[in-house]
Amino acid sequence: MNAKYWKISYVMLFFLLTTLVVASDLPSDPSATSNPWKVNVTLESQIYLPTPRPIPDVFFELNNSTPDMVYRAELGQAKDAMNLEKEAYATTNATLRDTYKITQNPLGPFPKGEDLGFNLEQWIAANGKGTYVEENGNAALKLTLHNLVPNGTYTLWCSRVTMPPNYREVLTPIGAPDGSQNAFMADARGNGTFDLIFKALPASTNVTWKDYVAMYVTKQVPISTNITWTLIALVYHSDGKSHGATPGDSGKTAHCQLVHLMYPKPIQTFEEWKNATNITAAAQTEKKEPGFQGIFALACLLASACILMNRRR
Repeated sequence: MNAKYWKISYVMLFFLLTTLVVASDLPSDPSATSNPWKVNVTLESQIYLPTPRPIPDVFFELNNSTPDMVYRAELGQAKDAMNLEKEAYATTNATLRDTYKITQNPLGPFPKGEDLGFNLEQWIAANGKGTYVEENGNAALKLTLHNLVPNGTYTLWCSRVTMPPNYREVLTPIGAPDGSQNAFMADARGNGTFDLIFKALPASTNVTWKDYVAMYVTKQVPISTNITWTLIALVYHSDGKSHGATPGDSGKTAHCQLVHLMYPKPIQTFEEWKNATNITAAAQTEKKEPGFQGIFALACLLASACILMNRRR
């Protein structure tokens, strides 16, 4: 076989291997530059959370001996048919939320304010479903809601709730920090929709169900983790106004109706969280030094080809 033939063969082999090496350096899916985290959102009353909480911002006459005072309702009371027919009221002044019932009288009584125009059954019948998709630091939230207050003014919030002993709740608007993107109105039938792309919500604390139960339910071990939950919260405004960067006066004109609890990433549901033995961060796309592996392989191939060609001369 003559030298010219060998040169042509090695050139063809070189280009074939070059193509294979470069192809191996590319991602299998060119569009897969990140791993989206998709959550199926279910908005419902706080009394339906895995660990039920009192209805925070609407109040009811649950004690006939104090007609001018109203109370927060809990899950057990919401199962009573007579209570379901009770009219909902605001309070005369802003009323501090007490999710974990750590104050002296977390359920009331409170001075009775305005009649809100609906009863307990109608209030807790509201619900919403949708998706939250997080990718590259941004998130898309799409919701469809039903059984809201007809023609009611609503806003959506990121609620960050830190558990006792360092309890606090911080509400920030979904979307723009000034609250210019988080409001909508329900239609005459109490239906509503929401669709927005915004900066991703902060994650809930990375804690397993087992550790959570041991610290906060059975209390078999001391609290060693400061747990903060992220929730998507829907607030109804009985004054018909949104209030920008803050919801307004809780209990008086601002009434949290629905929430969705965001579990530690990448967990999506309560059952998944309950069954997980550990929680790891969502997988990230492998990062490669651009072209390094390909360049190294090409250099080796080129050197091999030169050596073989010299031997054939």
